[in-house]
Amino acid sequence: MGKDIKFTPSKKEEVEEFKKRVEKETAQLQQIFKEGSFVKKGHKVGIELEGWLLNENMLPDPFNETFLKAVDQEQIVPEIAKFNFEINSSPFVLASNGFSKLENEMLSLWNECTKAANSFNKNAILIGTLPTLRPHMLSLDYLSASSRYKVMNQKVMELRNKKPLNLRMDGKDSLRMSMDSVIAECAATSLQIHLGVDPENAKDYYNASTVASAFLIAVSANSPYFFGKELWDESRIGTFEQAVEIEAKSSNDGLVRKRVSLGSGFVKKCLFELFEENIKEYPILLSELSDEDFFHLRLHNGTIWRWTRPVLGDSGDGKYHLRIEQRTPSSGPTIVDSIANSMFYIGMVDYLANLEDKVESQISFYDVVQNFYAASRISYFAKVTWIDGKSYPITKLLKETIFPEAKKSLIKRGLDKNEIDYYMDSIILERINKEVNGAIWQKAFIHTHGKRFQELLEAYYENQKTNTPVHKWKI
Repeated sequence: MGKDIKFTPSKKEEVEEFKKRVEKETAQLQQIFKEGSFVKKGHKVGIELEGWLLNENMLPDPFNETFLKAVDQEQIVPEIAKFNFEINSSPFVLASNGFSKLENEMLSLWNECTKAANSFNKNAILIGTLPTLRPHMLSLDYLSASSRYKVMNQKVMELRNKKPLNLRMDGKDSLRMSMDSVIAECAATSLQIHLGVDPENAKDYYNASTVASAFLIAVSANSPYFFGKELWDESRIGTFEQAVEIEAKSSNDGLVRKRVSLGSGFVKKCLFELFEENIKEYPILLSELSDEDFFHLRLHNGTIWRWTRPVLGDSGDGKYHLRIEQRTPSSGPTIVDSIANSMFYIGMVDYLANLEDKVESQISFYDVVQNFYAASRISYFAKVTWIDGKSYPITKLLKETIFPEAKKSLIKRGLDKNEIDYYMDSIILERINKEVNGAIWQKAFIHTHGKRFQELLEAYYENQKTNTPVHKWKI
């Protein structure tokens, strides 16, 4: 969600001034794209990992202010609810042993989190939707103290004319509920993967990331239960999309654009199209004014939650770089699983972005969207459309095409062979072969032991502490 903001809800003239500044910065960014003057040195990878704070009964515990003071790490920050937090990695160069360095840093930060939580007889846990979350906890009483979330909530409800937000999902069970705030977003805790790209290939990587999303969900799903109901394998997707639902119908092309989605289509020529779409098609949610370069453009971009999002990064000395942020995977089940998911994702997008025929010319955006929701619902059991126009079981594509091609692409990048073998063969391929992810493990536990969600989380937590990949967990 980014850094806090300092102000109270804006007056109309302040919002108009903010919009003018975004328009000005968008024009400045267009010039940078035309000149190609982005920083292009070694590509880097970084991740954000969101977590939950739980009490001794494995129920959400709203003490993130106390927890964050105890942790006292600038890389560990609050999230939308008082029982959430986020860990931010450093950026690591995509070379040699970059992924093991990333794992070591995240493990160190995660150990600080568990140590701080345990000092209060509480627990910190990495998971997507939390099975023990209660409906009454989705109220403004549980909203983090940060001004950012209060202002955003007020603006979203304003744009909805105070109409309640509705959550509707059908899986084995069905969910029907309404709420008067955006706090349901807290139930969509995720792994966010940042990949540096060059302006020349940023469009190809963005489109590749969109196509790859379904396959990433299949191997990483970890959100089958919400309010004790068995819904989608990746229930986060439906939860987040409906938790901040503001639709805007464009006067330019007639398309309805949602605040959280896969986007309105493939990028055609240049990643700048998305920043231009931001200001033309999406109402302003947050409107703090600042003298900082590109502050307004980046703040506005941060309130449009495409599952693959373009990011303008500040490299210092007045220089900027481009990143692709993939927001699809759930948090957890372990740090090592999260690092393996990140490596698999980068291998996939390398493969898809560098096809001889552009990936967007081989598959329709409609089919990409259908694949995305099929994988969100039933992960390994989905049937999807591939770039040859044919339909396949997703596991067949993963085993026979996507995994081997992703691995080849990682080798081409010059990454350490031992790292590739470990994260890809020993974790991702084993998961695919066994058709296991966090969601499958959670469902197997509940189907074996009954709807004992506290016991589920106790077993999950004990496994998570060992950093053992999920495909090795016992039921």
